[in-house]
Amino acid sequence: MSDLWVHPNHQGTGVGEALLSYLCELMRAEGLTTARIDTHARNIGAIRLYKRCGFTIIWHGIEFSWSMGVPREKVHLEKQLG
Repeated sequence: MSDLWVHPNHQGTGVGEALLSYLCELMRAEGLTTARIDTHARNIGAIRLYKRCGFTIIWHGIEFSWSMGVPREKVHLEKQLG
């Protein structure tokens, strides 16, 4: 999966947490032990959601965005599924 978005009308209602919980459960059922998410470093709302769901920041720096064609400030987050 490359992107996860919650429509602004539904942000703050638990939809994002439910989606992440479901996706992590699917990954766990597949035998995966770690989930990883990357996002723009200034996407504070998303980072707050990911942390609330048990993800921790493992990297923060500049990364080239091939889709946008420019370097972007990014964070990588991980969660142990085990």
